[in-house]
Amino acid sequence: MNYYQEQITVKQIALKFFFIFLVFVSHSLYSQSQPSLLDSPFLEGLPTSVRDQVETQNEVQSEEELEKLFRSETSVEKNKVILERLKKEIKSLDQKFSEMDGEKSSETLSRFGEFFFNSSQSSFMPVNVPNLNSDYIIDVGDKFDLLFTGKVEENEEVIVRRDGTLAIPGVGKVQVAGKTLQDASTAIKTYVDNASFGVEVFVSLSDVRDVQVLLLGNIDSPGIYTLSGGSSVLAALNIAGGISSSGSYRQIDHKRNGEIVESIDLYEVMIFGNFMLNNTLRSGDTIFVHPSSYLIPVTGGVNVPAIYEAKKGESIDDLINYASGFSQYHSGFDHVLVNRVNLKGTSLLKIKENNLENFVLEPRDSIQVPSYKNTIDPVTTITITGEVYLPGEYVVGQNSTLKDAVLLAGGYKDDAYIYGSALFRKDALAKEQLFAQLNYSDTVNYIISNIGKANSSSIDSSVIDLLAEELRSRDLKGRVVANFNLDAIKNDPSLDMRLMDGDIITIPKLQKVVYLFGDFRNPSNFIYDSSKTVNDYIDIAGGLKESAYNEILIIDPDGNTHTHKVSKLPLLASSVDLYPGSIIYAQRNIGKLSGVSYAATVSPILSSLAISLASLNSINNN
Repeated sequence: MNYYQEQITVKQIALKFFFIFLVFVSHSLYSQSQPSLLDSPFLEGLPTSVRDQVETQNEVQSEEELEKLFRSETSVEKNKVILERLKKEIKSLDQKFSEMDGEKSSETLSRFGEFFFNSSQSSFMPVNVPNLNSDYIIDVGDKFDLLFTGKVEENEEVIVRRDGTLAIPGVGKVQVAGKTLQDASTAIKTYVDNASFGVEVFVSLSDVRDVQVLLLGNIDSPGIYTLSGGSSVLAALNIAGGISSSGSYRQIDHKRNGEIVESIDLYEVMIFGNFMLNNTLRSGDTIFVHPSSYLIPVTGGVNVPAIYEAKKGESIDDLINYASGFSQYHSGFDHVLVNRVNLKGTSLLKIKENNLENFVLEPRDSIQVPSYKNTIDPVTTITITGEVYLPGEYVVGQNSTLKDAVLLAGGYKDDAYIYGSALFRKDALAKEQLFAQLNYSDTVNYIISNIGKANSSSIDSSVIDLLAEELRSRDLKGRVVANFNLDAIKNDPSLDMRLMDGDIITIPKLQKVVYLFGDFRNPSNFIYDSSKTVNDYIDIAGGLKESAYNEILIIDPDGNTHTHKVSKLPLLASSVDLYPGSIIYAQRNIGKLSGVSYAATVSPILSSLAISLASLNSINNN
């Protein structure tokens, strides 16, 4: 295969990976604010011709973006690096989405360090911008920026030649190859000082050379890689996709001319943060990753449970340190368990903590650190408003009651309307919403199933609109009927109510008003008069409309509900006591409104609307 053919092949493969990468990234970036053009449901909803055009445009844009990576003077080696990076990004995304989809159990231990080289980067190539220390070794291809001041005011950019010298125009050649950056800078300044009196030069490294290194052994993508000068072993491993599942994080050799420059244990970097890779890479260097030694799972009461790589001769104490030590949940235990599996069978060994450094680990061992995690009681926060001396938000104990909350808030003021007080609870609100939705759904299903039937010709779809309007008009509050009379609670503690997190207690002022809602001829609010009955207030409101039921609802200020049957005969009328803040609600008969044959299942859902009106009493008018 010639160079051109190889370039095309690399491009074609990379294009496929890059397009998949764009699908994931575009979905991640735009799904929260707008429909992605790559989103399948969105595309399927378009006309065929438009959908084909959108898909083609997306693919063309993806190809154009990737082509930019290949248009410049790019070597085959760099193209391979781009391709490997693409593969790595796709693999990393695939792992993350698999975990999100539940394909990997949250309890499954992963090998420590396996995601170290899997972080998504904003660029597929190393950035060739010098940020080097003074120990960087100058070699052929490095570029210097020389700023001359004094008798001569000019700026020159010169590159280290094959003979290792730097040819300075009008001055001469300086040998710099093989010197550190600091020594090379000193040599250049000294040479200019001696050759040109009255001229001072400022030296900076403007660009670094590329180096070719060989990566071998147990890594994801072994081969020859072109990196920027000054790159470390970590940078090279990252470009090559990281260490394979069979590779060692503990034994990585950096070789030069057949000799080991340094042997690297990445645990020093990843666990202890000791980044001391001072030997930068040079052309011709080799990085060799050895096979892993034995792998030891460490679970339980440690800060970082994982599968760790143990070197021969290492102890339990070493592995506990790699797992960032015992967690707080190991406190109180004095031992560690080792599950040992060998050709003789399986045994569970109990090792005292004072002997951990003396217990040498063997292949197939696993460490189980005892732990105990206690359940923390949740904080209970309640709010009390209205006619108490210290209204506000309080954090109370788990067994605190309504009486405790009132006393904590300083007790009732003189004008507090105790009988009209209310307790609102999140749990009750959730149940109200669920019940209302279920009732609505059941009623709609009943009506739909009966539309068009011979025996229910009067049922039509218009009633569904009426039901929907009724549901939307509800103002569910999650009110819980409670007794706020402290004297009564003192005499009978069973009347008290334990508080829950999020409870809201409202203590209103006394409002001497009776509220009339619903199908009255003149619904309004009237002054409370203890001598008046329910029928009296109905008469004051002009009586019931033709569309109203003759059975109305009475909601007490404390939230209790009663029914009252309206009758022209006083002896047949029911007797219900009224209080300041009471609500009289006349239900509507939708059958009389729209000719609907009023089914028994429709009645409860509409009549239960009145229950939510309890929240509209004097509490909301304090």
